[in-house]
Amino acid sequence: MNTIHNKGNCRKHKKQFAVRFLDILIKNIFVNSKIVIPIIIGIIIVIVGIIAITNQETTEEGAEVQWRKSGPFSIEKYEYYLGEKIFLNVNYIPKEMSGEVIFFRPGDNQMNKNIDELKEISEELITKKVKYLGIKFDGENKQNFNRYFEPRLNEWAGVCSTNDLIGEWVVVFSGTSYEPIHFTVLDHKMPGDTREMEPIVGVGKC
Repeated sequence: MNTIHNKGNCRKHKKQFAVRFLDILIKNIFVNSKIVIPIIIGIIIVIVGIIAITNQETTEEGAEVQWRKSGPFSIEKYEYYLGEKIFLNVNYIPKEMSGEVIFFRPGDNQMNKNIDELKEISEELITKKVKYLGIKFDGENKQNFNRYFEPRLNEWAGVCSTNDLIGEWVVVFSGTSYEPIHFTVLDHKMPGDTREMEPIVGVGKC
């Protein structure tokens, strides 16, 4: 009987302790609300920041995996900001294959005349296009490599203003039967890019 009574008292004391502890906790929260509330707000801000960063990383990763491929050749995006670097990945070129990866920008295709390596390329494909860059390859020497470049103004190549860069580009794989790759350079720069691209006049071919 005493044992049962003692257990009842123990439960009663525990219950009273829990009620008192809860009461003290609630009072302290309200008393120290000037401290607690800013802490809660800070935690919320951190959580929102983490979510925002995660979403941004997901978007960036999504952009990175939008590869445009043709055989062993690939570029990583469909569209590029003005002044953004363009990456070319080449994986496992057949050893017996050699040629040139040629990037054509928008422009007057009269500039392509008398360029021997362009004679085998369909004139229809590069109508209103001008050779901007050529990257030679030879599977016998190297089957895998990466290159990148940044489209920019160049008075000696006749790239005189951003109008010579903006629009549809074509990548042709001379010496192969692989299909060309098309991509677009947009008419605005990447957010945060403050570089000036003023037109070049009266210098070189401009």
